[in-house]
Amino acid sequence: MPYCPDCGVEIGNAPRCPLCGSPNPKAVPDVQNPCKDADITGKHPAANIIFEGGEGIFSKEEKRTVLWEVLSVAFAIAIVVLGAVNLFESRRLSWSLYPVVSILLLWVEATAFLVLKNMQALRIVLGAIAPPAFLLALGFVSGSPRWAFGLAIPIAVLVESLTGALVLAIGKSKRKGLNLVAYVLVAVAVLCIGLEMFIDLFARGVVVFDWAPICAIALLPIAGFLLYLHYRVVKATNLRRLFHL
Repeated sequence: MPYCPDCGVEIGNAPRCPLCGSPNPKAVPDVQNPCKDADITGKHPAANIIFEGGEGIFSKEEKRTVLWEVLSVAFAIAIVVLGAVNLFESRRLSWSLYPVVSILLLWVEATAFLVLKNMQALRIVLGAIAPPAFLLALGFVSGSPRWAFGLAIPIAVLVESLTGALVLAIGKSKRKGLNLVAYVLVAVAVLCIGLEMFIDLFARGVVVFDWAPICAIALLPIAGFLLYLHYRVVKATNLRRLFHL
């Protein structure tokens, strides 16, 4: 009687060990059904998921869909529980609106990245709109949307714009190296200037630069030097010869 070469379990003529999944070297193929004993998936049997109608394996798309469905149900239960507790305690919706809005943001982002993977444009648009919409909703929930319109949303749009430009610049780079660090430094400098502008306009109504230019003056020359090293020195010079390595 054949035994599993790995764990020693008696396996008879089974194509694989039912315990550890190792192939049976002494298995006799079924001549009537040659595909019966073949592992056409190339995966460990433990990866197989048993359905009511037979065996199958989740594809990546199915895994994303199942994950999104589980998250949706969990989020819905959380929203219902939060609303019920708030209504029972205060007889109105008050503090529960904050976590509910946050949960809705997570659900929208999960939908964009799990369900809309094949719709790249819609995925990007939905993922970009969600954070400003979340901040706007928080402003209305708090009863003071002024800070959302005047400060939070402009900063969120600025951060998203810089992130998009940074990803685009990195993606367009044929050679990646010190130039990536330079791009990040330039983005941080622009972010500092934008932050001070929005904060001054919200708090004072006029832009009075104070700390942001100092950050930009410190960061931009470093970025320029890194770009020089990347596109001039590193490209034209063998670093091993330069440093005698």
